Amino acid sequence: MAPALRRVTFLQGHAFDSPVQHATMRVVAADMRQLMTVRPDQSAQTLSTFGAAARLLQGDDPLHIRLHRLFDLLRDALHHRDARLTCWLQSARPGSTRQQYFSADAWPYRWDDSLARTVAREGVIARRVIVLGGGAGGGQLPAVRAAYLGAPIMWGGRLWGIFELRADHADGLRAATDELIGGLLPQLAAVIAREGERLASLPVGERAGDTPTGLSLRAQDKQQLVALNDSLDEAMDLHALLSLLLRRALEVSGAEAGAVALVDHERGELVLHTFEGFGDEAGPNLQSGPRQRWSLETGLAGRAAQSGRALLVRDVTVEPGLRGASAGLRAELAAPIMLGGRTSAVIILSSPRSNAFGEDELAFVRALCARAAPPLSRALHYQAAIESALYLGQVFSSLPTGLALIDIHGKVLRSNPAWDSLWGLHGRENRESFHVSLDLIAHLLPRLHDPLSMTEFCDAMQRSPTKDLITTVRLTHPAQDLEVRSVPTHDSKDRIIGRLWAVSDVTRERESDRMKSEFVAIVSHELRTPLTSILGYTELLLNRDFSAEERHQFITTVYTEAGRLAHLVEDLLGMSRIEAGKVKLNRWVISLTNVVYELTTQLNTSLINHRLLIDITSEIPPIYADRDKVKQIIFNLLTNAIKYSPSGGEIQLAIHEARPDELPPGHPAGRWVLVSVRDQGIGIAKDDLPRIWERFYRVDNTNTRRIGGTGLGLSITRGLVELHGGQIVVESELGQGSRFFFTLPVSNELARK
Repeated sequence: MAPALRRVTFLQGHAFDSPVQHATMRVVAADMRQLMTVRPDQSAQTLSTFGAAARLLQGDDPLHIRLHRLFDLLRDALHHRDARLTCWLQSARPGSTRQQYFSADAWPYRWDDSLARTVAREGVIARRVIVLGGGAGGGQLPAVRAAYLGAPIMWGGRLWGIFELRADHADGLRAATDELIGGLLPQLAAVIAREGERLASLPVGERAGDTPTGLSLRAQDKQQLVALNDSLDEAMDLHALLSLLLRRALEVSGAEAGAVALVDHERGELVLHTFEGFGDEAGPNLQSGPRQRWSLETGLAGRAAQSGRALLVRDVTVEPGLRGASAGLRAELAAPIMLGGRTSAVIILSSPRSNAFGEDELAFVRALCARAAPPLSRALHYQAAIESALYLGQVFSSLPTGLALIDIHGKVLRSNPAWDSLWGLHGRENRESFHVSLDLIAHLLPRLHDPLSMTEFCDAMQRSPTKDLITTVRLTHPAQDLEVRSVPTHDSKDRIIGRLWAVSDVTRERESDRMKSEFVAIVSHELRTPLTSILGYTELLLNRDFSAEERHQFITTVYTEAGRLAHLVEDLLGMSRIEAGKVKLNRWVISLTNVVYELTTQLNTSLINHRLLIDITSEIPPIYADRDKVKQIIFNLLTNAIKYSPSGGEIQLAIHEARPDELPPGHPAGRWVLVSVRDQGIGIAKDDLPRIWERFYRVDNTNTRRIGGTGLGLSITRGLVELHGGQIVVESELGQGSRFFFTLPVSNELARK
């Protein structure tokens, strides 16, 4: 008995909000003592249910949420089909505005108010076996026998409300539950009194919008909900579900416009998802379509979302804080859909008629929101899963890295577009059974630089399924370096089920590394040679006396080598300026004949073992170009021809206006001058032709190593030609010499632009 007495003392010592609640809770404590002591054989399950119900009712959530949770809690203990609570909140006595609360999954049969009046008149718990449906106002619903329990909520000689339960069979409401129901009734009286005092303390404006959250459903509205059951249970798509809810709410309520907004609690905003009936002039909240957001502090929808209660305002133009919410609309109804104790969505209905919404419309929307909660929860989770899958799919498909999921046998289960692109698998047929160890190697065999290394990599993948493996695959025609990484994949039980291949094109990275290495090697060599000569001869001149002729020879050598250094530095700076886009052309109308004359004079000293043949067979039209840059282009090509013709021979410089069939493929149309330089030198191998325009690239053979050079001349030449709008092309055969030719624009084509 001691534990029960200690519990009563705690309740009596609690500081209540009002004398009514204090007196009520004393009775609750006494009833609880009776519940725990009068029936010593009461089951632990019933006591547990009573304790849980007491905690629910004394919580801080809105009243309708506490009552809905109470109905759900009692369902497990009493096995009822639905429940109803009728009360009078503001004055706590019959005759004032009636409030009614229903369980979420309501039976489509109308409640019999005559039974409620009988319970109120008799003042005791009543049990009946009743017939629902058929001719008793049930419309087309079939007649069923049901059990009914009605209990008056009495305190201080006053009726505070009526608590009713219905079950679909006579044994559903057991007689052994009188103590449980009797213990709950004083607690219900206490929460009804507290809610009435809360409403009475609100300002008049807020009371006008605080609409009863539990009202009686008409039979046809219940049938509408029943007809919606299958559609709601089948709805998985979030937009389809919310659109269905909005259409039904509009149809039953007769509202001219409506919307459904989701609640973003992290940002404190409502997110408009779907709407109907609002015109372009509909105001700031509902005018620009889905995904518009507005604060929870705005409008009736924000109030409903924050309070968790259905709210109705008959004229928003006179309600504080709602003026101008919707242009041309007056009545507005907002009802929340609750998930996990907080608002997840709000249904908003609007009408230009101030009497558009009443108790029936509000009751239906409330019941619709309660019924929509489980489908909405499912749709939100489904939507989150779909969006997550789409996001991951987009990432998977958009990555430039080739990805492929492979099973333990090497079969490709899934791959992204980059995988096909990097391996060149586009257009292949019968990809359903594609294996990397068989089909991929067979496909790559003509291009594999080292086929054995690829085979060994696939073998290592089979021998060591738990290891991370990485290799570089070198391909030819065209040259390509691919880095392949293979890591094991696991299932939910951490068992290896295959591998993930990640393929990256590292051609540019490898080429960049090669160019850096070649730059260091070439530049260091090209710098060392002239510097050695300069330092050696200057040291001799400083330390010893020489004849005038010897000094002149030494100084001439130092001057020549310094010129080589200056030329190297100029080439490096020129290439850097071209790549940075800082080279500006000083264009004029010029004659190529004069440029060629100056060049031949400049090159006379270099043409010791060579013959320069100049072929200008017709009148050359003037060009629109930078004189110095054109001179540099031709000079680079002629010196290149001399350098790579170590045995001498003939070098031909030909200039004429190009015919359309002489222009390279893809060349711009118009009038162009064609300049070509042909030599009889060592030539260039076919595989090296595409790369000779790269910076620091030099064909790796004995001749090129002996000849030397930085590998920048052709890169600079190509850049200068393209700055003029032309193109440069090379034709060569190993051991047979080379021909370089480029185009420059005729003056009357570009001088006016």
